[in-house]
Amino acid sequence: MWPYRALVAADGWYEWVKDETDPKHKQPYFIRLRSGEPMFFAAIGQLPHAGSEIREDDGFVIITADAQGGMLDIHDRRPVVLPADLAREWIDPNTTSQRAEQIVQELGLQSEAFEWYQVSKAVGNVRNTGAALIGPLDSKEPPDRL
Repeated sequence: MWPYRALVAADGWYEWVKDETDPKHKQPYFIRLRSGEPMFFAAIGQLPHAGSEIREDDGFVIITADAQGGMLDIHDRRPVVLPADLAREWIDPNTTSQRAEQIVQELGLQSEAFEWYQVSKAVGNVRNTGAALIGPLDSKEPPDRL
């Protein structure tokens, strides 16, 4: 593993699925915890020490795992999402490398913990902002809980 473990806090993430009626276009989906709580993505990284030069390979990556269940219809990979207690253990410097490896390989939240639904294609344009970008495509109906 890289020298440092990190967490990335998020409300959810987007995935794009090819539109069955028009393969040239993709339909975005928003994926979040069914509970609506914030999530914590497990990450690893390499950061410069105070006063040292920034190196080309400094930075971090979010650890991913195979998607499972109905989530496979959206994408074959997903971030490793940790519940709060394991997130704290993940970033604790006293957590051994072996335990950290067990956490990301075996203890991340399973697909049943998530819900996903179609959102507006406006999310594909960086100029668009606002809460509407994470709302269901038809905001009159609740999100599908797959």
